[in-house]
Amino acid sequence: LVIWNLLQRYTKEGDLVIDPMSGSGTIIDVANELKRKVIGYDINPTRPDIIKNDARKIPLQDNTVDFVFIDSPYSDNIKYSIEPACIGKISCEKKEFYDELEKVAKEIYRILKPDKVISWVIADQWIKKKFTATGFLLWERLIKYFEPIDLVCLTRKNQTSNTPIWHERARQYNFYLRGFKYLFIMKKH
Repeated sequence: LVIWNLLQRYTKEGDLVIDPMSGSGTIIDVANELKRKVIGYDINPTRPDIIKNDARKIPLQDNTVDFVFIDSPYSDNIKYSIEPACIGKISCEKKEFYDELEKVAKEIYRILKPDKVISWVIADQWIKKKFTATGFLLWERLIKYFEPIDLVCLTRKNQTSNTPIWHERARQYNFYLRGFKYLFIMKKH
């Protein structure tokens, strides 16, 4: 529903939509349904219509894309792929993580047409009694290239941490259960 709303609001039929980290390919399906041209890339493609590619070097010409949607790794907490170059192998507690995501942001800036929109999904991290404001650390990098339009908190469906054991862990280790991700909506300067 979120992707559908974004595409309805910021694109029209025939516009070119790019997802540089396609994962399961949801954006491809929604864009096709709404009659948008779409290209999905991923360092670890999960289906035939996703092109194998690293988001830090998108094989498109400058200023050719109408909309970009990206749901990037937010740390090394999940095994995203076996690819050595995967950004999801870097902890969000390291500056290198944000340096690599900034390379992705620069590529998105390069391919996006002026005044067109990017939407970036990311979450914070709480692990080993330490909170990392991953979303806001990325935000600091993104505002170098893009003008904020909105910041939305997306609630996660089927939140696996909403169980008695996680409620107890949250009390025991003094953290909040985070049942949301950030959706940054920004426009190319």
